[in-house]
This record gives sequence, structure tokens and C-alpha cells, in this order.
Amino acid sequence: RGDAGVLGGGRRGRGAWREIAQKGAWSRLHGGHFDWWMFPIDDGSKAQYNVYAEDVEELKGNAEYMANYREGVRLALAAWGWDVEEAKPVATKKSGMGWTSWDVRLAKICRSLWLFEEAAYLKSCQAFARSVKPNGGFRYGSINLDELLHFKLPR
Repeated sequence: RGDAGVLGGGRRGRGAWREIAQKGAWSRLHGGHFDWWMFPIDDGSKAQYNVYAEDVEELKGNAEYMANYREGVRLALAAWGWDVEEAKPVATKKSGMGWTSWDVRLAKICRSLWLFEEAAYLKSCQAFARSVKPNGGFRYGSINLDELLHFKLPR
């Protein structure tokens, strides 16, 4: 199951993302492979990081994990130039911020938010998705990822 990730002292060291954000090195944020464990889903390609209903409930009961998880969402979307809390583009886009066309990463974040029942963040991420691809068309190779636009809560 997913861990508290880089924000909670996981694989890349405590505070790595915070440091990247503080330095304004936004483009570096999306250079790593973190989605599997940072934004766990139930059907990912790395089975060791998949979460199921009982895992999700356990993690939702861990306040530190959830604080780190939400911060991870905020920082990942900020690197794309989106303010998750305000559900709109960041007020002043900094160097390195912008959409990287990583459809699969956005799809994983949306699916994870749906699984964790994070309604406000899911709605905001879907608004971001619609801002970058208003007509859908999210893909990973031949796989259509447009489901990210259709997740609804409550499940």
C-alpha cells in the first residue's frame, strides 16, 4: 500500500518536494516516478502500491498521511500551474510551472482522490483537466483515460 511519500519522509527524503517548491524549481517536481506510491490507486501497474477499500480506510484514519497526501496533490498541481484550493490557475505562474502533458499522472491523481473520497480536490483536479483538454482525449498509449473526467462522489 502507499506510504506517506516524500512529504512524510518516504523514498526521496523528508521534505524533498517542499524544498523543490520553496526553491521554485517546479519543473523538477514531475521528473520523478512517484505516482505509484504518492497517489495510490486500486488498479495500478505496480501491484505492491495498489490500495483496496480496507487500505484506503486505514490510510484515511492516519492524519499525518492524509495531510502529506493533500500537500502532495497541491504541490503536483501547482507544478502544473493549478491552485487546487482555489480550483483555478495559480495567480502568478512561476518559471517551470505548466502542463507537462502527463495524462496518466493526472488520471492517477484523480482516481486516487476518488478512492480517498477527497471531493473538493477531485472536483478541482477535474476542473484543471477540463482546462487543459476541454474535449477530453486523455490517453496513455492506446488507453483512453477520460474516466478521470467522470469520477463522482459520493461513490
